[in-house]
Amino acid sequence: MTGIVASNVILPIFSALASSSNFAVPTPVDSPAMYWPLGKVAFSLLPLAGTSTRRATIETKIIENTMWTHDQIQGVVNVNVPVRQTVIRLKNGGLWVHNPVAPTPQLLQMMKDLEKQYGSVKHIVLGTVALEHKATFGPFCQNFPEATVWIQPGQWSFPLDLPIDALGVKQKGQRLRELPVPGKSATNSIFRTTAEKYGRPEWQDEIDYEVLGPITFQAVGAFSETAFFHRASKSLIVTDVVVGVDKNPPPIILEDPRALLFHARDNITEIVADTPENRERGWRRMVQFGLVFFPSQITVVPTGEAIKEASNIDASMKNLGDGAVPNNLYPWKWHGESDKKNFDAISNNGKLFCPPILTKLILDREPQITLDWVDRVCKRFPDMKRIVPSHLNNNIEVSSAKEFSDAFEVLRSNPTNKKSQRPLAEDLALLQKASDLLTDLKIVGPSLVCDGEAARTVGRFASLR
Repeated sequence: MTGIVASNVILPIFSALASSSNFAVPTPVDSPAMYWPLGKVAFSLLPLAGTSTRRATIETKIIENTMWTHDQIQGVVNVNVPVRQTVIRLKNGGLWVHNPVAPTPQLLQMMKDLEKQYGSVKHIVLGTVALEHKATFGPFCQNFPEATVWIQPGQWSFPLDLPIDALGVKQKGQRLRELPVPGKSATNSIFRTTAEKYGRPEWQDEIDYEVLGPITFQAVGAFSETAFFHRASKSLIVTDVVVGVDKNPPPIILEDPRALLFHARDNITEIVADTPENRERGWRRMVQFGLVFFPSQITVVPTGEAIKEASNIDASMKNLGDGAVPNNLYPWKWHGESDKKNFDAISNNGKLFCPPILTKLILDREPQITLDWVDRVCKRFPDMKRIVPSHLNNNIEVSSAKEFSDAFEVLRSNPTNKKSQRPLAEDLALLQKASDLLTDLKIVGPSLVCDGEAARTVGRFASLR
């Protein structure tokens, strides 16, 4: 293993090999072990952290000899969040991998170390249709050709309906399967023969699951996700449907804290020191950008002014946006601690919640289908005691399945019993506007959840209605 162990987290040593300079926080030295060649245009034209730039991995031991996670980062313009795979040791030997991350040499060495102790990778599972997980799935699978690959039902692509091997998946026949759903045919015809011939997954007695969806959109696309339950450890493994976040930046974000200081500044010319307080401030602002996209507490700086200000950045701050932000632009201003109340509303001290991009744009179109799935998860796995999402906080302890159910409370909202979204209404203005626009364009149907739509009246787009 190339790294050092701190508690149950394996930290790579490369961050200690930072270049010496007068920067507030040094620039970590690139290493071939962290290289990932996926081009930036694979997702968008914006610079994405962890694509063709440095992509570190941090391994966390969740349960001794049983469960591990590997975190990397994904992000746009220094708004970075953890993206996570989960590895479980099967009782008869071998490893089960959920939502694999980018197969950098560093990650592959971590996997080899686990294989030496616990057996080969036997099953690789894609539990979502989300792009950020599909992009690394195929390349990871190529490194384990003897493993059986399990695909989330409802896969789709646009504008062309590409076959699964377009993701880089090379497995064929019995080694390429769709997660079977009792009483339903495979959503893709290429999987129907194998489903009928080989039946349920051999690991299902250890790791059971419930599939949500596919929830199809009115024009194009779908949402689908599976919750997996590891019975021995009473652990629920999910992708996006629930998350938790608190004031503490995750270890993978701390591994290269430049993005934290980038966002800790109130404006581009401010000079900030590398302190725990500034790291926390940067993290809470990154979270707000990541979850609501257009936080209410920022003031947008006109383009011309932002470009002019970028030339006045202090030398000690110039590396904070390297490789992530074009020309170190910072086209907004924060106002001291004014955003803390907004973050505290989202965090609620780390309590589980369903992210607003799902409750305002996707799941609110089919709340009953979603809540029926939530009920099935809670009834089948009532003794869950931890939840491992693919983003933000890791290894979230819960006292019962009720905490999972409560995370979807806003989908139970109706005109006579309104439930509030987790973020403040003023922070949901952009998502509310997007929701209305997608409905008007008939891309998705109308929202069937009434949360009061307060974001229309208190948000920054209220004057446009």
